[in-house]
Amino acid sequence: MKREILIVDDEKAIRFTVKEFLLKEGYEVYSAENFNEAVKIITTEHLDTVLSDIVLEGKTGVDILKEVKERRLNCPVILFTGYPDVGTASEAVRHGAYDYITKPIKKEALLRTISNALQYKTLVEERNRVRANLEAIFKSVKDAIITVDKDFKVIEVNEAAKAICGFTREEAIGKTFDSLPEICCRHCIDTIKRTIIEKRPIEIYRIECKHKIRNGQVVSLNTFPLMDKQSRLSGCVMIVKDETRTHELERELKVRQRFFNIVGKDDKIQTLYSLIEHLKDIDTTVLITGETGTGKELIVEALHYSGVRSQGPLVKVNCSALPETLLESELFGHVKGAFTSAVTDKVGRFKQADGGTIFLDEIGDVSLNVQQRLLRVLQEKEFERVGESKPTKVDVRIVAATNQDLKEKVRLREFRNDLYYRLKVVVLSPPPLRDRRKDIPLLVEHFIKKFNQKLKKHIEDISQEVYKIFMEYEWPGNVRELENTLEHSFVLCHERIITIDELPVELRETKTTSSVNAKSNESETILQALERNHWNKSLAASFLGVSRRTIYNKIKEYNLQPK
Repeated sequence: MKREILIVDDEKAIRFTVKEFLLKEGYEVYSAENFNEAVKIITTEHLDTVLSDIVLEGKTGVDILKEVKERRLNCPVILFTGYPDVGTASEAVRHGAYDYITKPIKKEALLRTISNALQYKTLVEERNRVRANLEAIFKSVKDAIITVDKDFKVIEVNEAAKAICGFTREEAIGKTFDSLPEICCRHCIDTIKRTIIEKRPIEIYRIECKHKIRNGQVVSLNTFPLMDKQSRLSGCVMIVKDETRTHELERELKVRQRFFNIVGKDDKIQTLYSLIEHLKDIDTTVLITGETGTGKELIVEALHYSGVRSQGPLVKVNCSALPETLLESELFGHVKGAFTSAVTDKVGRFKQADGGTIFLDEIGDVSLNVQQRLLRVLQEKEFERVGESKPTKVDVRIVAATNQDLKEKVRLREFRNDLYYRLKVVVLSPPPLRDRRKDIPLLVEHFIKKFNQKLKKHIEDISQEVYKIFMEYEWPGNVRELENTLEHSFVLCHERIITIDELPVELRETKTTSSVNAKSNESETILQALERNHWNKSLAASFLGVSRRTIYNKIKEYNLQPK
């Protein structure tokens, strides 16, 4: 298509000369000798550029420029005059002229300016098209989408945010996110801040908003850092998905597949979900026991972020990672000069956790001296910093975890009996993965989604052979080992399906455990395939590599039923 250009000048010779050499360059050219003729053409033709003399009879080129802007036309205006004046030039720029050139007009200079103006017009059209597409997406998505800059100021909000979050675009744009009206528990503020500080995506699954308007609303949060072309943080986008209906249906069916970031539908995991819900709003001390890799830290996060302390800090301490002297200072803080390297005062983790939760991981490795000080915090809710005699009061919930047998350590006098009973007011014990094998398909699906996002891949599933190995393997490292195994496989896999060749060596060499009864194993495998494919017999048969008749016969033989 030819680009359409309008020339406005009260000198006929200039109009004729410019029109002729523009026609030779392949442009469609219109001409006008005054403001009224120009406006008529502007309103009837789809112009790409306007060339106008500033000095016209009755009106000026700036008036034409204003007319173009008022009509919101994407049409660059180039002004020229034989009497250059600083005031006129500045006014032209202020009103949005693309360029300002002086007479006599040089052909090469004008053609170059027109070419640049048309490129600029194309860029503006592309930008507007992209923006229109984004706005259409924003409007069509049922989830709330909120974008903030690195200072937490709201940049954009879609219409769904009104229904889910309770504020409109007009109420939010330009304000800091934490200054918006407090009508919920504000988990989202903490999540956005963590994303901006840590520069990483965060997913929080199904939290109760405690919304003042929408009672019982349950949402999932996904936040992603926004980076500019120089890979510098520019802000954060948050997606809020209303999960209330799904949550209610699952509760009616008494089967939940996730609670926060804990994944599973096994009966033992369902019991764990219920316990967490009972404990989330109670300040009682909790002890989490169990093997390494069973998800003890996820339980702590669920307890904290679903409860009344969710707006306070969650402070985590790995007690086995520090020697006794450093651990004491880390937990309680110290004053300047308390020991040789104490050159300044230090705030301890207990003080940092004031108003929130402190998680003491690997509590079984703590020395008897530190145990005594922990006992005082539990009893009195106060402590002294190292080198200070003045007590400091704190309001914290203590959650501890260990993979050791604390009762045995008490018997061996390696752990204080009184501290042990103070900690074990309520004990949560996530089961090892080998005792909840029915959750393996669900966990595999969860980690496939996670690593596709993290590693920018499009892997769809694991092969039947890999699935069989996963179901028979003992998983000494539990869920963490499964996660690491899949990440290893993701790095090596370049197809859509993960095969045995991509597994770590120890799993490739795994043989079927003799202790597993062949018949019960077959029954469990078929049941898992049916559940994985939502009890579609044809898909289950295809997945297992058997006929559909075989699936029907096995369902009848083992009396398999949906759970």
